[in-house]
Amino acid sequence: MVPGGVMCAPTLTDITRAWALLEYFRTNWLEPVWLGCSLERYEQIQSYDDFRDWLDEDRNHRDSDLGFYWRMGLDIGLDRYGAGVGKYVTWGYLAHEDKYQKPTIEGRNAAMIMKSGVYDSFADTHVLMDQSFIRENTTHSWYDEGTEDIHPSDRTTKPTAINTKDFDNAYSWSSAVLHKDFGRLETGPLARQLVAGGKHGESWQHYDPFILDVFKRMGGPSIHVRQLARVHEIVKLYRQAEHCLREFKLNDPWYIKPTEKDGRGWGATEAARGSLSHWVEVEGGKIKNYQVIAPGTWNIGPRDGEGIRGPIEEALIGTPIYDSSDPVEVGHVARSFDSCLVCTVHAHDAKTGEELARFRTA
Repeated sequence: MVPGGVMCAPTLTDITRAWALLEYFRTNWLEPVWLGCSLERYEQIQSYDDFRDWLDEDRNHRDSDLGFYWRMGLDIGLDRYGAGVGKYVTWGYLAHEDKYQKPTIEGRNAAMIMKSGVYDSFADTHVLMDQSFIRENTTHSWYDEGTEDIHPSDRTTKPTAINTKDFDNAYSWSSAVLHKDFGRLETGPLARQLVAGGKHGESWQHYDPFILDVFKRMGGPSIHVRQLARVHEIVKLYRQAEHCLREFKLNDPWYIKPTEKDGRGWGATEAARGSLSHWVEVEGGKIKNYQVIAPGTWNIGPRDGEGIRGPIEEALIGTPIYDSSDPVEVGHVARSFDSCLVCTVHAHDAKTGEELARFRTA
């Protein structure tokens, strides 16, 4: 990658340098500072009990940055609030080199190393995710598009000219994203790791029961479990970066010129913050309609047409505020979702409407 995100053909020098950077990251921070142990030792953790045993096994584990964060989070009560909606989604990511040579929408789920899925914690069920199940609702958003649930590929973005904040009506530029069967879903590292603990999907796909076990043993979602899932993923991503570097074939063609002039397409992946997907309609070789649902759209979206709150809105309910003039707990909740917001978030007193504080969450 080069600045700006434009891809280019890798050279042997690029690959060699990437290996050096990866190794430096592991030997200078990931193992000695963050974990206090080797990657191999940490990868042996498969359950909540394994994790607690690991903490007590060696002082280096307990005093590592991860060990310190875990103890600190329990000490200040991050395990007691910030739950959210209790249902989770991931598109799955990292296409298998051999199984995704001829990609199709229908074949995508069976070709991802990290599997897709929806986890419903109330029913304790895992199912595969399908893009046809997505709906958007703009009842409480600044768009003139009606109040019906609609599939993204059928949506045409029509922003309103006057954006008056009205919490009974429209109050957000985000749409409310939902699953037609499961309703509102949280996305992000917690969602990915809860899905990784499911037995659904292909037998060869990645499986890791650790975070799902922590989730159940600690009574469900919280800020603390959400952040543990995020940092637990670091080791997996490191291993997958190694895997990708081994798979590069420097002599293969790196650019495929598109030949289709008409049609519809869909693509998805997992960004750091969660599920990212795009829909495009091409007519006469030109883009006719384009829609995107980013991770933040899932998590920060307003109430939907049924009045159901989105993940961050729901996670804020019941948050204990020690000092109303400095509600840092609100920041803890919002930041646990790694919210991507280009505007300032305002906190107001519900009775007087007085602004209490401002936080930049991104």
